[in-house]
Amino acid sequence: MTSGRAVLLATLASGLFGLAAAQSAEPTKMPGPAPAPRRTNAAEENSRCEGCHADIAAEWRTSLHKKAHEDPAYLRALAIEPLPFCRGCHAPEADPNQDPPPALGALGVACISCHGDSTHVLAAPRENPGKAPHAIVRSSAFASASACANCHEFSFPDPERRFTPLFMQSTASEHRASAFAGVSCAECHMPLVGEGAARHRSHVFPASRDPALLRASARITASRGDAGTVVVRIEPLAVGHALPTGDLFRRLAIRAEAVGAEHNVLAEDARYLSRRFGRGKGRDGRSIKVLTGDDRVMPGAPSVVTLALGEKTKGAPIRWQVAYERVEHPIEESSDEAVVEGEVILAEGTLAPP
Repeated sequence: MTSGRAVLLATLASGLFGLAAAQSAEPTKMPGPAPAPRRTNAAEENSRCEGCHADIAAEWRTSLHKKAHEDPAYLRALAIEPLPFCRGCHAPEADPNQDPPPALGALGVACISCHGDSTHVLAAPRENPGKAPHAIVRSSAFASASACANCHEFSFPDPERRFTPLFMQSTASEHRASAFAGVSCAECHMPLVGEGAARHRSHVFPASRDPALLRASARITASRGDAGTVVVRIEPLAVGHALPTGDLFRRLAIRAEAVGAEHNVLAEDARYLSRRFGRGKGRDGRSIKVLTGDDRVMPGAPSVVTLALGEKTKGAPIRWQVAYERVEHPIEESSDEAVVEGEVILAEGTLAPP
């Protein structure tokens, strides 16, 4: 236990906070996955949160956080690799070493997973916080990217990489290196909603399944190039991380096809922007997992992709499309073959013959 955490608990135990909200002088421990000891009555604790915060609870119930352990794509992946590492993030209120009880699995990432329990509630600073029927610890760290980093940046759990970790998700690092490092994750993923006293950060947590948010993340244009090519330009807008980020089962698919008079495809080409992993040698000469390629769209750096369709494009219109794809298996360096679990069309159009 850290000294800061010990001081916090001691202060709470003394009753100093009472029913009033307090500003934490030191950063408290931010939310994170199991295997931290969890409550045996987590579902009951969470119900109490929902009872008083019904509007926010209704938002959370529609979110990917709530569905973290019920998402069909995740469950298919878990069946292949039933690891505590996976359960620790997707069912954090349960023992990650076994399948969670239905009630705890259904909680997913719950109110108490981020805010604590009814003994004390971790929250961000706010003006005129008023009174509450429980102690509130307000921390500026909870209003920053630190509140999300423990669950959205982590290494592969491979024992072979224990000396040289390899990030499975690197969103927090991408954010720190971007021009938006000073902007919290909540600005995009928890926008302000409501009016007056009811104004609050949305707990719907729009992300990779939100078409509007994805389409607003980049300006995408296409033009015909020389020698039967199509040039697609993807300019990231107010995005403080790579596009796509997070789960390695994400990629951008850029496609184009020349269309004949009978609506038949005369020529086509495609590119996929993603991280790719393969095998390499570690310090001891043994085979280890390595990152073999990363051509994702980075913050502040437009990506230009050229597709080659050849001479058959002469006099023919060209249909083009950029899609955000979720795939069920990692993209290997040697192949772009993948089982596509879902997609969002970010931009598309038709280029007329010159």
